[in-house]
Amino acid sequence: MPKTSSRKRVAYVLFLVLVALFLIRSCGPQDIDTILSEKGILPEQVKLITTFEPRTQLVLYQDLTTNNLTPALIQQKVWFSELARIGGGLQDNPVEPLSSHISGYEESKGKMIYIIYGYLHDADITQVHIRYEPNLASSRLEAEIVESSSDQISGRLWYAVIQQPIHEMIWDIKGLNDEGHVIYSSLDSEVRR
Repeated sequence: MPKTSSRKRVAYVLFLVLVALFLIRSCGPQDIDTILSEKGILPEQVKLITTFEPRTQLVLYQDLTTNNLTPALIQQKVWFSELARIGGGLQDNPVEPLSSHISGYEESKGKMIYIIYGYLHDADITQVHIRYEPNLASSRLEAEIVESSSDQISGRLWYAVIQQPIHEMIWDIKGLNDEGHVIYSSLDSEVRR
């Protein structure tokens, strides 16, 4: 008799362990496609998914309502994942050599994340440099340029993520050619208008 009772106890413990593992797995972070589809973002809308922190992904997608290129962040927590849509979006102007938009997102700890993104319409632009504060050398960065695919008729996509405080905002976005010469500057563009 004691053996049967012991087996039942072991079976019961194993059952509880399996249930606990199932619950932990089902409550854990979801895969990115599932998160996006639950929020109504279809795979054909997604232009870019990139990881910029170990558990944070930037998503750039074509919003079907506004037809704007729009950013979102996926933050994967221990028990769940959340998608934060960031307001606004890029209204692309294919006449300009470079289109750009900035969106900001405040995390729960008060930390700001700025996403600067757009399209390159000038094939000669091979680098995008961004300066976002007037006097700090550390406030300069080079954007990532995503090579275009056959479904990107808007131009080459580019983006940059800033994860530090910005005290005095000035945006100077420069497009450079292969030789490193500036062939587009957002500040010069604003002056001409």
